[in-house]
Amino acid sequence: MIVTENLTKSFKKRKKEEIVAVDHINLEIKKGENVGLIGPNGAGKTTFLKILSTLILPDEGTAIIDGYDVVKDSNVVKSKVSLLAGEFVRSLYWRLSGRQNMKFFANLRNMWNPEERIDELLELFDLKKMENELVMKYSTGMKHKLVLAIGLLNNPPVIFLDEPLTGIDPITAHDIKKIIKNDFKDKTIIWTSHNLYEIEEMCDRITLINQGRIALEGTPEKLKKNYWGYEKIMVICDNPKPFEVLEKVEIKGNIVEIETGDVNKIFLEIMEIAKKEKINVTEIKTLKPTLEEIFMKVIKNA
Repeated sequence: MIVTENLTKSFKKRKKEEIVAVDHINLEIKKGENVGLIGPNGAGKTTFLKILSTLILPDEGTAIIDGYDVVKDSNVVKSKVSLLAGEFVRSLYWRLSGRQNMKFFANLRNMWNPEERIDELLELFDLKKMENELVMKYSTGMKHKLVLAIGLLNNPPVIFLDEPLTGIDPITAHDIKKIIKNDFKDKTIIWTSHNLYEIEEMCDRITLINQGRIALEGTPEKLKKNYWGYEKIMVICDNPKPFEVLEKVEIKGNIVEIETGDVNKIFLEIMEIAKKEKINVTEIKTLKPTLEEIFMKVIKNA
């Protein structure tokens, strides 16, 4: 559904300094796949999405969406994609009602008789009871829902979600994630966020961009397996201090965390120390790596 080859975009700043925001990105996304795009601020995520949305032109390379080139066939691509971001709530007209906002944006897209689609989306996002209220009276979460509803007016097959849950309460975030899981199954999605737990929960595959380039990609489980490189053991006990003699150990209160490449060996050492020092161990378990730890490891080694 989405294929990019050597996609590149640079910006000139003061003193003729050139910043490469997107640096020869090659990426392929299948129809119906939900891909998480992560990376530090300034990594190039938003620029990448803006190129795919035809909002800015690439300097080099190609991007194809559903068989259409984002540059040569921009008008067709515009009808197939929707870029939605948390900050887009500022694009709403606050002195219009929710329904009036949807009608306005439907007219901009030359949609004839959009009432049925508007009703469907108001129901989907639980906005029907507030459809005739001015948007200025909406909560932040409701404004986010309205922006998502507007972005789906023309039922695009490709959706770009740029920090879609930023600044909203957990209940609304849960509602939006549930809608995306249940009702967006046929959509191809690129989802950017700094919340890596959110990305892991929602996405089939993850791509990390750093300094405009893809640093790694794969499923969450594959990334953890390939980039972790060690096991981490957690020990909960009443006297953690004696475990300081072990290598790569970190103590947090009554919790001991140990990195190791040999789980069997470290378990024996833990039990020997516990027996010798008469330590009451209440729990020992292997910790799974988090995307945050992998993210930090890759960024620091870049």
